[in-house]
Amino acid sequence: MIPTELTPEVAAIGIALGLVFSLICYLTTNLSPGGMITPGWLALTLVEDLQRAGLTVAVTLLTFLTTRVVQKLVILYGKRLFAAVVLTGVVFQGAVTLVLQHQLPTLYANQTLGFIVPGLIAYQLVRQPKGATLMATGTVTLANYVVLAAALLLGALPGS
Repeated sequence: MIPTELTPEVAAIGIALGLVFSLICYLTTNLSPGGMITPGWLALTLVEDLQRAGLTVAVTLLTFLTTRVVQKLVILYGKRLFAAVVLTGVVFQGAVTLVLQHQLPTLYANQTLGFIVPGLIAYQLVRQPKGATLMATGTVTLANYVVLAAALLLGALPGS
């Protein structure tokens, strides 16, 4: 069985593994899989808590839809677009955290990086073809998850 609480070492390895898979994806397809750190973080989240991964997907969708509405009202491009999308994701993730924190306190322990992930994914959905971005993000996350879960199950990672 995969441990529910990951050590900092395992988390660092999971993020690093995600960076390697993301870079391979970007170099071979010229698509960003939702940002460089996203697949590693999503894979760690899938290993730890499926609920949190589902909430990340929901917040990403809300962030993307909100960005599309705001783009009809305000000219957003380049760094302003990036900042607006990531900030929107952080605000929505923060709101979800505040609402659910008392009901599910363990859901949000050690989740700082998770505040920016929905914004990173939504930003790539705005910039790249949606289907290709979702496929790249899903594929790289799945590859990372399989390697990470296998290593955890085999006891090949420190502290596992």
